[in-house]
Amino acid sequence: MTHQFTKLALCAALAASTVLPVAAQRPGGMGGPGGGASRQEFLAGYLNLTDAQNAQVKSLYDGAQAAMETARGQMESLRTEMNAAIKANGPDATIDRIATALGTLHAQQSAAQAKLQVKFRAILTDEQKTKLDALESRRGEGRGRP
Repeated sequence: MTHQFTKLALCAALAASTVLPVAAQRPGGMGGPGGGASRQEFLAGYLNLTDAQNAQVKSLYDGAQAAMETARGQMESLRTEMNAAIKANGPDATIDRIATALGTLHAQQSAAQAKLQVKFRAILTDEQKTKLDALESRRGEGRGRP
């Protein structure tokens, strides 16, 4: 299982689902209710990405989608296992093991997301980074963030 987690983190770090700013990743977020292509299209237009940048982002994004689906499947299995343990009055050790595995997956997803954002920003010009920062700032203001 640890090997799968490491593989997930590495795959996700080379992909772009999480390379896109968080605001553009949510279903129904700035990219609209559509899938990742809509989010990618939103950022491409908003940041005025070149064809070369678009190709890089698409490559990152496509790889991340597969990795994130794998993680979601693992999390779903762990949640099912947790529910079964709860219903069966499972021992604390079992619940702790499942919770730790879920926590590890969440932590790895967070790390992969941050790494992908770094890779995404590396593709951008200084002007595009400034525009992205302004977008992120506005997104945070809507939620009471500084």
